[in-house]
Amino acid sequence: MALRAVLIGCGNIGSAFADDPRITDIYTHAGAWSACADVELAAVCDANAERAQRCARRWQVAAHFTDVGQMLDRVRPELVSICTPDATHAAILAQVLATPGVRGVLAEKPLALSCMDGRTLVAQAEARGIVVAVNYSRRYARGQRQLAQRVRDGLLGELRQIRGCYTKGTLHNGTHWIDWARMFAGEIAAVRGFDALGENGDDPTLDARLEFAGGAVGTLTALDHRDYSLFEIDLLGSRGRLRIFDSGHRFQLDLAGDSPRYSGYRALLEQESGEVDMRDTLLLAAGDLLTAVAQRRPPLCSAADALETLAVAEAARLSAKRGGLAVAVGR
Repeated sequence: MALRAVLIGCGNIGSAFADDPRITDIYTHAGAWSACADVELAAVCDANAERAQRCARRWQVAAHFTDVGQMLDRVRPELVSICTPDATHAAILAQVLATPGVRGVLAEKPLALSCMDGRTLVAQAEARGIVVAVNYSRRYARGQRQLAQRVRDGLLGELRQIRGCYTKGTLHNGTHWIDWARMFAGEIAAVRGFDALGENGDDPTLDARLEFAGGAVGTLTALDHRDYSLFEIDLLGSRGRLRIFDSGHRFQLDLAGDSPRYSGYRALLEQESGEVDMRDTLLLAAGDLLTAVAQRRPPLCSAADALETLAVAEAARLSAKRGGLAVAVGR
């Protein structure tokens, strides 16, 4: 018998990106659940009734709602996707975790807006035995996982520096980059945050200097999204350099060797470059959650992983308020 899945939030990542002609893979929660064998997308919910109805029609779903509690009570799903605005994640996830019958949740990032709320959610999920996965999408991308494994296996030697840039909020997109960096370089011990852009709003895009537990240092640069979008990471080690750019879709690997220009010097020489497999990340996330539920194992990106990432962002925000003083990452 098929597991019943429901979608909360019918915006871009929930459904609408599937109608973008430039996106040709499975890049929405509704598309992922619709493509999973033995899963029925049983209902969708959005505070905007027209958007909920449009989503239900797009995916041929029988039921659509504007009230989360009403949907959860009537449908009693086993699987839930949460794709609502950032500020609503914690409250909706708490409501979902309290619903009888729920076995797995695929939530958009960030897990919550504070570590205090995040810790409460992690404890609630563990107490109920519910698997919570968070969509830090590069954790699920085949190409990213392969590159990260190669780096962890010593491809670049000892990591010295991790550099990156991003737009649109420390919590919203900054945590994406922080999780990406953790995937390659491990945990972050301390942070200095700087509000160079001086943006208004609840989630300013901060610059940060990061101290990794393994000894590497990181530099994260905030950019103004009104100019353009940019999201990339640059890893420099004792043996070479790996740059991943174009939002993670392309890479270049350079390794140290004898300089072709100057005798007695070593230089970085290009070894590999090309596309990174970033296809169907949400389908892979949904499939991984199904396996995690069946095998009672953690997903590739768990609520606990998301909490670690949130702790780094929270430390950066606190440091920025303190004028850039170093703040240890609390866990």
